[in-house]
Amino acid sequence: METFRDGDLEIVLGGPTGYGNNVWVVVDRSTGDAAFIDAPGDPEANIAAADALGVKPTKILLTHGHMDHTPAIDALKAKYGAKLYAASGEPGLKDGQLDEPVKDGDFVAVGNLRFQVLSVPGHTPGSTTYVCGKSAFVGDTLFPGGPGRSKDNAALQQEIGSITTKLYALPDDTTVYPGHGATTTIGASKGEYAVFASKQHAADLCGDVSWLES
Repeated sequence: METFRDGDLEIVLGGPTGYGNNVWVVVDRSTGDAAFIDAPGDPEANIAAADALGVKPTKILLTHGHMDHTPAIDALKAKYGAKLYAASGEPGLKDGQLDEPVKDGDFVAVGNLRFQVLSVPGHTPGSTTYVCGKSAFVGDTLFPGGPGRSKDNAALQQEIGSITTKLYALPDDTTVYPGHGATTTIGASKGEYAVFASKQHAADLCGDVSWLES
């Protein structure tokens, strides 16, 4: 397990599980209240991350509904009574799983911490980022080196718009916590994107795009 701190926000990284998914648990250290970011892979991987902090998360903040981010939802609800927060209408959820729909500009409280909801469609229609302090939990919208996979060029352009208008509006020293792999910062990502934006690209560009190599 690896831990990070951002003021009263403590973050534990567990896993990887499922399809190389990160397991994120966030805690307000002033109150002990906690939440999962997504519910990937094996429920036991999520439970182990919560146990590492000695907490019982009561919320699941879902970044998007792809099958590698959702398989532990029912088990975590059953164990902790956790409520699921996600964009209304996001594909991939079972009937009755969504407890609290969220939209752009909302805030979700975890103890005394407030996680701002940013709607960042592109990777999926309801992709959502949760921001607290200088920590952004982005799911599969942004990674070191580029955006998340896009199904077609229209989705890529929408995703780039979400990244440049919503995520790149955050302070440069904001840490980006993605659904897979290593963290990065907004400042580092903006520098990589500048390389991408300086070049011409095919009209059908999509899929796994690299800011530096595409």
